[in-house]
Parts: sequence; structure tokens; C-alpha cells
Amino acid sequence: LDLFRAIIPTRFGKEIATIPRFAAVLHNDCVYLAHEASFLGAEYKEKFSKLASSVDESSRMKMLSEICTFVDLVPPFRDLASKSMGSMIEMQKVQLCELISPRLTTSFTDALGSNESVSEWDDAETALKAAIHHLRHLSQAWKKVLSRNVYHIAMGNLVDTVFVLFLEPVMKAFEISDPASRFVHYLFLEAVKSSAELFRTDDSSEGAEGLFKVAATHAVEFEKIKAVGQFMLMRLDDIQRGLEEGKFS
Repeated sequence: LDLFRAIIPTRFGKEIATIPRFAAVLHNDCVYLAHEASFLGAEYKEKFSKLASSVDESSRMKMLSEICTFVDLVPPFRDLASKSMGSMIEMQKVQLCELISPRLTTSFTDALGSNESVSEWDDAETALKAAIHHLRHLSQAWKKVLSRNVYHIAMGNLVDTVFVLFLEPVMKAFEISDPASRFVHYLFLEAVKSSAELFRTDDSSEGAEGLFKVAATHAVEFEKIKAVGQFMLMRLDDIQRGLEEGKFS
């Protein structure tokens, strides 16, 4: 077990740091070994007494069986699992920012006041498609490797990164024209639908509504971007009524 912790991260350090599937596999291996280490001592505890050939040796074996444990290896393996996936998720966040940020400059915020389609709107749509494409590649690498819960948590982190980058310029806009409102509604609706599909796993059979609930559970910004998208085509009195009725909570 010590050799695993010493050799694997060193021998495959570059791959673990740069290839999503490698990081996921190491995470799984470490979680499994941490689980096994929790019970390994108990599994062999009874076998020590059978090795004794004398009374004195039996006493020593009994003492050894009482202190036989590998639980001290559980925290290091859990720590290695968290670091491998945590570092990979942070790297993917940086890559998503690099995909989106150059296309969502301050000019996009200003362009939301335009009464006709402008290049900044096209750039925003291109940025969303690029981000979703990137997340789908990650989904293919992780979906069959990670446990369902860990996969959902990882994907939720990355989806939130995308949503924040799109919400920020819209929330800062001083004025949003009617055509721009329709565009933002369409853009955010696409973001919601596409991101929800990322939470579908091979053993799940949820419909669209079920996937929305799963996505909302693991992506903090999911309900916010969904609500902002709905606001874009609503009158102020409809928004007020919806807030009072708890439709957006």
C-alpha cells in the first residue's frame, strides 16, 4: 500500500495531472484501497492465533492480533483521492474560462442594449457551444469511471463555472433590449437543457424533469440561470406574481 502511494503518483504524475481519465482512475483506486484498509486488519486478526506453536508464542500472537490494523492508511488514501480529482477539476475550470472569457468581454454587456443581432451575440453562443462540447468530452472520460455521486459533484462544479461566466455580464447590463431579451432567453434555455443532459448516467432513466432536479442538486447556479432565462420573456407583473407564488424558489 505504501509502495502504491509512492510509485503511482510519481510514475504517472504527468498523466494524472493532465488527463481527466487518469485522475479519475487514481481517485477510484485510492477510494477502494481506503475502504479495504478499513477492514484489512479485522480480516486477518483471527489468523494470527493459528500460527502459534507454543504458549508464549500464542500470547505474542494474541497481542499482535489485537493491534493489527491498517486504518492509519485510510486518511492518506482519501487525501490522495481528493487531491487527484480536485486538481483536475481546478484545471478544467481554468480551461473553461479560457474558452469562454475571450468571447464574453465587456462589449457583450453593452451589446445587450442593441435592437438587432450583433457579432457579440454570436460570440456568446459560440462560447456556450464550445463549453458544452468540452464538458461532454469530460463526461465521456468520467461517466464510466467515477461513482455516480462523485461524477455528479465534479460535473456540478464545472457547470457552475460556465453558468457564472454567462450570468455575470447579463446581470451587469444597464439595459437589455427586447431582441436581446429573446436572445438571452434562448441562450440560457440552451445552457440549461445541454447541461442537464450531462448529469445523465448509464444506469439512470430520468426524463428531462428528473435530470433538471439532479442538475439543480449539484449545480448551485442551475436554478438561477434558469430563472433569469425565464425572466427575459416575462412582464414585471408576471415576475412579481411568480416570486410571490414561489415559482422561482
